[in-house]
Amino acid sequence: MSEDRRVGLVCESRDPDVVSKNREYWEHLAPHRPGLPVQFFLDGGSALTEDELAVVGDLKDRRVLHLACSVGDEALTFAQCGAEVTAVDIAPSHLASGRAKAEALGLDVTFVEQDMMTLDAKITGFDLVYISWGGLCWAPSIGDWMRSVAGRLDPGGRLVISEHHPLWEVLTVRGEGLVSISGDYFGVGREGYSDPLKAPQITRQLGIPDLAHRSFVWSISAVVTAVLEAGLELRSLQEFADREMYPGLGDQAAGIPATYLLVAEQLGSS
Repeated sequence: MSEDRRVGLVCESRDPDVVSKNREYWEHLAPHRPGLPVQFFLDGGSALTEDELAVVGDLKDRRVLHLACSVGDEALTFAQCGAEVTAVDIAPSHLASGRAKAEALGLDVTFVEQDMMTLDAKITGFDLVYISWGGLCWAPSIGDWMRSVAGRLDPGGRLVISEHHPLWEVLTVRGEGLVSISGDYFGVGREGYSDPLKAPQITRQLGIPDLAHRSFVWSISAVVTAVLEAGLELRSLQEFADREMYPGLGDQAAGIPATYLLVAEQLGSS
């Protein structure tokens, strides 16, 4: 293995401007990203998948921290299930949308504008920390992020990561049965998206100019290693195919992962 490849496996960005650039990027998209309508929740809809609901378990009276919450749709589902919810994001406009929906639904969700890498010390003591699709890629250091999460879980508390699979992040469909590699699975940092389908959906729909921002592709091995080094116990790791996430690939899309669902537990003292 080359020296460059070893560095790629462990390198973690400490760019001091990454958060401010990413906040501006998401604020630019916020007016076009309302999330699920209030009526969806009034009709009994859930922003969590059946697989996610299965691993989070009974939420009544549990303290839940939703990181990179965007407009907080999953946070609203947690609250409807009886949890005490804190939802964190760096984009104030997204948080405002979440607060408006929570108010319309009569739900008590605490929305907090903070960088999930540098949370206040008082944000702690949770039974569940959750991050969903397109959230973990905004953590510039998977090791630092995981240690922070571990320190905010009470004993027995769970971390649930429901994410795009890093393999999906670097594969591009070129035609029926044809896939090419458009990114570096071990490269960690990326500027923009070489494959437009990896960008937020609203960017593709509206053709909004792409502002400067930086995201990160964390390999499965990087995530699992961070879990273990943070002192958490890995409980499960599931990988799922999703044909819609590989448009044009056809039935072969069932043979490669598109998302994953990881569950880890805090066994020690918080």
